[in-house]
Amino acid sequence: MIKKFLAKKFNEKYAGKELYFCPRIYEDITFYSKVAVKCCHHQVLNKMPPIVSQEPSKKISFYKYISALDEIMKRNQTRAPECGTCRFLKKQIVPEFKHEKFLTFFTINHFTKCNSNCIYCGIGRKTEDIKYHLLPVIKQMVKDKMFAENCLINWGGGEPTMCSEFEDIADFFHKNNIRQAVNSSGIIFSNVIFEGLKDNSMSIQISPDAGTEETYFKIKRQNNFDKVWENIKKYAQYPDMLFVKYIFFSYSANENDIRKFIEKCVECGVKNIVIDCESSSVTAVRKPFGPITQEIVDLAILMKKLAIENNIKYEVSYQWKDEHRKQIEEA
Repeated sequence: MIKKFLAKKFNEKYAGKELYFCPRIYEDITFYSKVAVKCCHHQVLNKMPPIVSQEPSKKISFYKYISALDEIMKRNQTRAPECGTCRFLKKQIVPEFKHEKFLTFFTINHFTKCNSNCIYCGIGRKTEDIKYHLLPVIKQMVKDKMFAENCLINWGGGEPTMCSEFEDIADFFHKNNIRQAVNSSGIIFSNVIFEGLKDNSMSIQISPDAGTEETYFKIKRQNNFDKVWENIKKYAQYPDMLFVKYIFFSYSANENDIRKFIEKCVECGVKNIVIDCESSSVTAVRKPFGPITQEIVDLAILMKKLAIENNIKYEVSYQWKDEHRKQIEEA
């Protein structure tokens, strides 16, 4: 009853009104090592997304959650919005907030340990495993009916296969019929992921960002190009749940790598690719790699056309500017 009452009071303040809003404010939560925040889609570098909890290892109660939402909603209507200048924050009619089954996207980032060193990665130290156990928090949230039936668990990191809680958490979500998507370097082959691909309960996304060893090494700063493609080929025994991503920016945008990347996908039996772009090159808050140019957009269009020619499905990432995404999709 208390949850219904709190949701009713919240909706009386916001629902049905035209305000600055983003659906992720209601539906997303991301756990880092020191804090739980609203989302991992923030488009402004060096700006922490709105905070849900300063103590992520503690119970995330409904009261704590809706109190955080209230604070975020209030601040987003001011001259210094909680979500900053994120382009996903737009004036729109605010929907009602449900008191149960409201989380649709749950990101696990409470570890930084990784076996790659991607040049665009914002994580400093890539050596830290978990600082707290997230599984007890997750179990309480499931018990409190916070997860929507269509919720997707997004494994970030760090490298999920190196997280000491990975197998336990993955097993718990599998037993509770909650879908999982793993973002992996692809260097370690995981039987847990492979079994998840078999029954469609788990997907994996691997980002080689290159079609040649030279470009791969330049971006990833390690030399596991062949091993990654070998593992992609193994996972491709269940191709519907495997997604191979290419992140476009100045280091990766050249015709030779794009053609070789598609050749590798065909060789390994890949059926799905993601055409993405490097976030800081889009936002232009800082430009370590330069902006996304029209030449880069044209190369993304080339990749799309090569994918179609080879019967490979493609997805254009939300990271692109709206006009660039439209160009790629309509070309």
